[in-house]
Amino acid sequence: MNDNQIVIIGGGLQGLSTANALLDKGENVLLLEKESEIAAAASFANAGMLTPSQSMPWNSPSDIFEILAGVGRKNSPMTLSPENLPSLFFWGLKFLRNSTNTKYIQISKNCYELANYSKELTKEIREKESFSYDEAATGTMKIFRSMEKLEKSAELSKQILPSEHLKILDPKGVVLQEPQLESVSTELAGGIFYENDEIGDANKFCKHLEQLVRAKGGRILNNTTIKKLLIDKGSVNGVITDRAILQTKRVVVTAGSWSYLLLKNIGLKLPVRPVKGYSLTMSMAGLEAKPTTAIVDEAVHTAITPLGDRIRVAGTAEFTGFNDEIHPRRIEYLNNTLRTVYPDLYSQLDPDESQIWYGFRPMSADGLPFIGESKVRGLYVNTGQGHLGWTLAMGSSALLADLITNKETDIDATPYLAKRSL
Repeated sequence: MNDNQIVIIGGGLQGLSTANALLDKGENVLLLEKESEIAAAASFANAGMLTPSQSMPWNSPSDIFEILAGVGRKNSPMTLSPENLPSLFFWGLKFLRNSTNTKYIQISKNCYELANYSKELTKEIREKESFSYDEAATGTMKIFRSMEKLEKSAELSKQILPSEHLKILDPKGVVLQEPQLESVSTELAGGIFYENDEIGDANKFCKHLEQLVRAKGGRILNNTTIKKLLIDKGSVNGVITDRAILQTKRVVVTAGSWSYLLLKNIGLKLPVRPVKGYSLTMSMAGLEAKPTTAIVDEAVHTAITPLGDRIRVAGTAEFTGFNDEIHPRRIEYLNNTLRTVYPDLYSQLDPDESQIWYGFRPMSADGLPFIGESKVRGLYVNTGQGHLGWTLAMGSSALLADLITNKETDIDATPYLAKRSL
C-alpha cells in the first residue's frame, strides 16, 4: 500500500467530488464506499436542485417552532422523535445558539458564497466534460399562500442574495413563469423567482464523476466497511477495513451523516446529525404539458422538481436518528403536496408506480459544512452540507483540495474550517 495516497471514506457527492478535485491537484486517491454502488445514500434521489438561493440554514425561529410543534407527529413538515432527544441535546444547544438573527444572516451569507462558487464549478465541469444529467438552468420559484410570508421571505432573501438574482412575482407573474400553476393561482399570494438556480439528477451527476475519477487514475472500492481509523501520536497512521489494513498518512472523511460516528470512535466530537428526508419520483412520459421550473412550496418545506420525463417531490425533515422506517404518512404527505400544487398534472400520474426514497442529510449545528483538517494531523473532513449537499459539493471539494495541497483558495475558507469544532 502506498502511504502517500489519500484515502477518502464515502462515495457520495462529497467523496466523488473530493476525489476529482484531488486528482486534478496531482494526488493519488483511493475512495472507499460501504455500499455496492457509489451515491447510494443521501446522494441517490435528493430534490435535484442546485440552489444557492436556499442557503439559509434550518435554525430560524420559525423553523425551530415547527420542529418543536412536530414532536412525535408524522404529518408535520418537520418531526422530532422524543426518543431521539438525548442524542440531540448538545447538538441542539449549538443549533439554538446559532439561531440569533445576526448569526443567522451571517451564516446564510457565508453559505451563499460557497453555494454560488460551487454552482459555477458544477457548470464548468459539465461543460468541460460534456456531462448530461437532466440539467436545466431554469431557476427556482418559491410559492406562497400568505402575503405576510412572501414579504418576510423576500426581505430575508434581499439581505443575502444579489438583488438581480431574485424577482418578486404576483400570481400572474407566477403563472407566466410556470404555466402549469394556473389552476391554483387564485390560492397564491405570489412567489419569488431565483433565476440563478439550476436543476438536475444528482445521482446521474455522481455516475459521471465516478467515470471521470477512474479515468484520471483514481481507485474506487465498493462493498468496503471501515472498522477503525488508526491514530498514532496525534497523526493518522492508517485505516482498518473489513478487507485489509491500509497504511496512509492522509484520510478524508466524506461519509455524510455517518461521519460523526466514525470520528466519535477516535474521540472527536463532530456536531453533525442525520436529518431524514423523503422523495417520490413519478414518470411524466407521454404527457404534453409538463412543468419546467423547480418549485419550493414555502408553507410545507417541500420541493417539486421536473427532471426530464420525471417529476420529483422531496421534503420533510425528521430528527429521528438513523431510523430506516418508511412511514406511510410521509408518503401521503408528499403525494398531497404534489396534488395540491399540480392538481391537473397529478390526475394524469400513477402514484402506485412512484419510486419512494429516503436519505439522511448531514446537518451541522451551525448550518455550515465542516471542511479541512481536524486536530488530528492528516485527518480531514468534508461533511455537514445538510439540505445543500449537491449545491455545495464541487465548491466544498475545491476548497478542501486547496487546503490539503497548501494552495490559496478561491474564496475565504475560514467560515467552513473543520477546526472551528474538531
